[in-house]
Amino acid sequence: MNEGIGVFRELSREQREERLRRSGLAAALEKESAEEGRERQGRELLLQNRASGMYRPRGNAESPPGPGSPQLCCAVRVHDLRPLQYRLTGAGAAMGAASVWRPAALPFPGRSAEAPPGPGERAEQGGETGPLLRRACRTAVRALYALGLDSGEAELAALGGGRFAVLAVRPATAGRDGRLPEPYASAEAALRRALAGEPGGRPGLLMGMDPEFLVLREDTGRVVPASRYLPRDGVAGCDAGPPGTRGLFPVGELRPAAQAAPRALLAQLRSAARLADRLMPDRRLAWRAGGMPLRGWALGGHLHFSGVQLTAPLLRALDNYLALPMALLADSRASGRCPRYGTLGDFRLQPHGGFEYRTLPSFLVSPSVAEGAVHLGHLIVARYEELQLRPLDSERAHRAYYAGDKEPLLAVFPALADDLRRLPGYAAAAEAAEPLFRRIEAGLTWDESEDVRELWRGCDIIDNSMKRHGGEPWQNTRQ
Repeated sequence: MNEGIGVFRELSREQREERLRRSGLAAALEKESAEEGRERQGRELLLQNRASGMYRPRGNAESPPGPGSPQLCCAVRVHDLRPLQYRLTGAGAAMGAASVWRPAALPFPGRSAEAPPGPGERAEQGGETGPLLRRACRTAVRALYALGLDSGEAELAALGGGRFAVLAVRPATAGRDGRLPEPYASAEAALRRALAGEPGGRPGLLMGMDPEFLVLREDTGRVVPASRYLPRDGVAGCDAGPPGTRGLFPVGELRPAAQAAPRALLAQLRSAARLADRLMPDRRLAWRAGGMPLRGWALGGHLHFSGVQLTAPLLRALDNYLALPMALLADSRASGRCPRYGTLGDFRLQPHGGFEYRTLPSFLVSPSVAEGAVHLGHLIVARYEELQLRPLDSERAHRAYYAGDKEPLLAVFPALADDLRRLPGYAAAAEAAEPLFRRIEAGLTWDESEDVRELWRGCDIIDNSMKRHGGEPWQNTRQ
């Protein structure tokens, strides 16, 4: 638990704030007291000040409102990406004394933030803060993860518009007797039991995806809503777009059925792409993919996994061994997704019990990139315990990832590639992975200005790998 506790302790308060902001979170961290851990009496006084509306953190333009404002302040306890408990620590003058700890529940995706609380989700203050508390739980999980922690407590203050500022982060630590306090001890025991039941190599692993693409009219360069040609549902469909496009469903999306083997999933992806092509009889329409092929249009390549227990070490393995190499291959425009999209460790739980990894850009930019992402993603999730390198924990690499600065990432890539090559099962992924590794070493990146529709129309799967009838768009960034 808390494999990154050393990272957290090495960061100064200013560095922690900067890292949270890079990760898309507002932050106004409190200054720590000289003693390790505050006395209980002093902490309770701080909570009472918040409850009466007298507290206001300093040092951030997005600080919570001042005295008398009806803001929500709360604390959330998290264990390994899951919120365990929350308590209200202030909600303006109307709050009164700080509340007791209550069970927290992170709802399944697809539930609107405005939806009424479900079973086990209690709305406070007459139901007004129920949606805010659910968002607070998500913010707490993201804050701990961004600072290298798996488990601990985050204190938050509502900013308005469903956003929260992070006021404090405290890791969960064992007491002098070596035991974790509750509720962390029970949660850790349950996690260990779940992991003990997973067989080696995870033969029951299933993998799916829903990569996105834009539809453009080449002669005008204007986006054509995918909903004109593709249904909302189905393997070739459409999805919502950025703010300002509500109700139009302008983004195309391919949703092949989940499969146990990467090759089978890629065959389904090819079929979905060909179906989308047939549903668009106008040959003047081009497809664009990648991270941000047009300004303001961020695209994702989401991978779905089930048959595996989601853990923070698994997410960190995907970040370091998959998202980092993809960042090296990406067009420079792709970094524009961050931090609204493409943040490290971005995940969403699914109702079927699996999870969706949402960090990657759309790998539809090239059949070979899609092939490499699928094979490597499957291998990493199946064997993540054996992948222990965490270069993105360092400030230099973390900053470089969000800035789109490839040189610091390139310096750590060879060790990651060697680690992957040592894994049992890498031989099955090598034909897809090695071409991408060679392109990284040569300084090649994909070109998001190119039409990828023809690439997918002329793509077949032969001898376990995708074969393209025609060249792929790559550009040399070192010339």
